[in-house]
Amino acid sequence: MATIKVHGLTMSGATRRVLVCLYEKDLDFELVPVNMSTGAHKQEPFLSLNPFGQIPAVEIGDLQLF
Repeated sequence: MATIKVHGLTMSGATRRVLVCLYEKDLDFELVPVNMSTGAHKQEPFLSLNPFGQIPAVEIGDLQLF
């Protein structure tokens, strides 16, 4: 299976919903923290994942979801 990367923060409700789904399906994933206090979500390379600059962004192999 492709590697799943979730870019976000655990304190974000939207990110938590994604994580709950992945835990329920018992899928392996990697949580990539995004430092929102420094504005990393509004700068490259995060904007290439989510052009709106919001978390979460999910990568499943070559597929990018936001």
